[in-house]
Amino acid sequence: MAMETPGAGGLQLNTADADKLVGAVAPTSQGPSGGEVAGSGTMLRQMLRIFMKNKLAVASVAYVISLTLFCFVGPYLYHSNQLDANASLLYTNNPPGAGFPLGADSSGFDILGRIMFAGQASLELGFLSAFIGLTIGIAYGVFAGYRGGVLDTVMMRIVDAMLSIPGLFLLLAVISVCGRSKLILILILGCTGWFGTARLLRSEALSLRDREFAQAVRAMGGSSSRIIWRHILPNTVSTMMTVATFAIADSILALTALGYLGVGIPIPQTDWGTMIQQGSVNFQIGYWWQLYPVCIVFLLLVISFNYIGDALRDAFEVRLRER
Repeated sequence: MAMETPGAGGLQLNTADADKLVGAVAPTSQGPSGGEVAGSGTMLRQMLRIFMKNKLAVASVAYVISLTLFCFVGPYLYHSNQLDANASLLYTNNPPGAGFPLGADSSGFDILGRIMFAGQASLELGFLSAFIGLTIGIAYGVFAGYRGGVLDTVMMRIVDAMLSIPGLFLLLAVISVCGRSKLILILILGCTGWFGTARLLRSEALSLRDREFAQAVRAMGGSSSRIIWRHILPNTVSTMMTVATFAIADSILALTALGYLGVGIPIPQTDWGTMIQQGSVNFQIGYWWQLYPVCIVFLLLVISFNYIGDALRDAFEVRLRER
C-alpha cells in the first residue's frame, strides 16, 4: 500500500517507510547514549540527587540529626545531675576521667551531661524563634512586595530603620524591659530576627507579581489571595528554605551571644553561650576541658546549617536541575 504526500515530484511513501520514519522521530524508552544527560524521575528526585552530590551538606545533615538525638535522647541513656549544685560540689573542676568522660565544670556539673542539657534549650530556642521570625518575615515581605506603591515604601522604611539598629543592642534593650525567661527569649529572638527575611521575600514578590501567570489569574478574575497562595508563595520556596537554615543558625548564634554576656537562659537551666562564658574564665587557669568540647559542638552545628543552606539553594535552583 502506498500513499502520496503533497510536495514536488510526487514523493511516494509506503507504510513500511512511514513506520521507519515515525520510529526514528518518536522517543524511545531507552536512555541517551554517547554521554548525553537527560532528566529522570520526578522533580523531587532530581533535587535530592543534586543535594546528595554535596557531601559536606549530607555530612552536616547527619551531624544535626545526631546532635539533636544526643541532646534529647542522650539524657535517658547517660544520667547526670544538672540541677542540684549542692550535690555536685565534691566534683568541682574534675578533669576528664572515670565517671566524668569530659570532666566537670566549676560548679561540679558533668560537662557531657551539661552539653546535652544546654543543647536542649539552645536547639529549642533556635528552632522556635527561627520559625516565628520566618513566619513574620515571609508574611510582611510578601504582602509589601505584592501591594507595592506607598504602602510598600512605608513598610520597607520601617524595616530599614530596625536594621539600622545593631541586632545585639536591640536584643539587650528588649530583654532589659521584658525579662529573659525561656518563653520571652523565644519571642524576643523571633520578633527581632525577621527583618532580613522580609527584605528578601519582598524582592521575590516584586519580581513575581507582574509575571505572565499572575497577569493570567487577574485576567480570569482571580483574587489577590489566590495569586499569593497559589503562585507567589510556591515560587519562593527556594528562598524560604535557604533563609530558614540560616535563620536557625542565626538564632542559635544570638542566644549563645546573650548567654556569653550573662543574659541568656536563667538558672537552673543553661545554654551553650553560658557554658562558653564560664569555660572561657576557667580556661585561663588550665581547665581546658570546660571550653573545648562545648565550643566544638556549637561551631560544628552553625557551620553545618550553613552548608545545608548552600546545598538547598543549589537543589532548588532551576538552572542546576538535570533536564
